[in-house]
Amino acid sequence: MTTGVIAVRSVQPGAGRTVVASNLAFELAAGGARVMLIDLDNNWPSVHRYFNLPQQRAAVLAATRLFEQDKLDANALEDLGVRLVAKGVGVDFLSGYGLNLNRDAVNFQSIAGLLKRLTTKFDVLVIDAPAGLDGQMLAAIEAVVTRHIWVTQVDAISLGRFIDSQPQIEVGGLPEANSILVLNRMRASVLGARPEWQVQQLLRDRTKFTRAAIIPDDEIFDTALLKGLPLRQLSAKSKALAGIGELALRLQ
Repeated sequence: MTTGVIAVRSVQPGAGRTVVASNLAFELAAGGARVMLIDLDNNWPSVHRYFNLPQQRAAVLAATRLFEQDKLDANALEDLGVRLVAKGVGVDFLSGYGLNLNRDAVNFQSIAGLLKRLTTKFDVLVIDAPAGLDGQMLAAIEAVVTRHIWVTQVDAISLGRFIDSQPQIEVGGLPEANSILVLNRMRASVLGARPEWQVQQLLRDRTKFTRAAIIPDDEIFDTALLKGLPLRQLSAKSKALAGIGELALRLQ
């Protein structure tokens, strides 16, 4: 069973980090882990929108304040969180709503303490981290993270920016085995007839990542966004879901 703190990251916005993090949380939970999904994107928190929960409370901010007051007990955490269920699999969700609107209210040292506290209550924390390579929120996450998932799209611009960022990435300061690259929404039309072979060869030549996880492009992504549902709720035969499932197995 998977355990630890998994930060889902990207060099730039628009890589599909939120969708990967949200669905990865469900596939890890399907393997028997107690999973909490946490939105710590203090630029554009979006997980609540993905699940069509627009009236979310500022749960991360509230949990941080309770942690500082030593009042974050099981009842308080249950009240702040939302239990998401899809096909019999449940994930607890702590919304980052308001993080971008209340920047002065964020105590990043307390964020790190909160995450450490939550690791005593859950087997896995899946964090939707802010895009980029530095910042106070990322530093707080780095204090507790055990694995990084780097997400990039596979068009020439996105992949080129990821490759150019290699000197700063340094596989997140973790052993290379604990950092995984995800090539999101892979389409053959982007790179030709053998896109997986071409990209994997490019990675071996230009990055520290010798083998990437592949999530194929799939129209189910758009349906999921429209309906606010995890992929597993929509189609058990989805190629994209299979790709995320394989990523979850790789994390075990």
